[in-house]
Amino acid sequence: MDKVVGLPGQEGYRGYSGTSVAMVTAVDAEGRADICTVGAWSLVNGVPPLYGIAMCTTSAGGNYFKRYTTTCIEQTGEFVINVPDDTLTKAWGICGSVSLTRDPQADKFALANLTPAPAVRVKPPLIAECPVNIECRVHSKHVLPSHDWIVGEPLAIHWARDIIEGRRRLEWNRAPRVV
Repeated sequence: MDKVVGLPGQEGYRGYSGTSVAMVTAVDAEGRADICTVGAWSLVNGVPPLYGIAMCTTSAGGNYFKRYTTTCIEQTGEFVINVPDDTLTKAWGICGSVSLTRDPQADKFALANLTPAPAVRVKPPLIAECPVNIECRVHSKHVLPSHDWIVGEPLAIHWARDIIEGRRRLEWNRAPRVV
């Protein structure tokens, strides 16, 4: 198999992230909700179950800057991992490109045509259109050069009924997504 080797700092170097996107919701101390699309999230521990999300914390050029969602999580210690399906590609693109850090008046729910829904155990809203929502309380944080790896303890998990009833399934053989 023919391969190309890319080394950090050289043209053509690309990182690899083997997960699907998720849309993380959080609220600030005043209760204002935000959504951030993240490209790195995962179940990171089995017993007890713990989930991790990578949240940008510093300016590192280009699209790397501290997101307002990160500030919200720091203020409240809560977040929701919303797992989108393929119908939400446009929405996760909007939520990943609009930032309350740069445009404080933006309403990402309205811009992305998403519906906030009440959570059971945390203050941040669920995204109603996402078939899986994981309510989390911050368990721990690991500081990395450009991102924090925030580990959350799941307090409630919401599943679309068609997944529970077997009419739709989570597909994990390529990247975690709902089909």
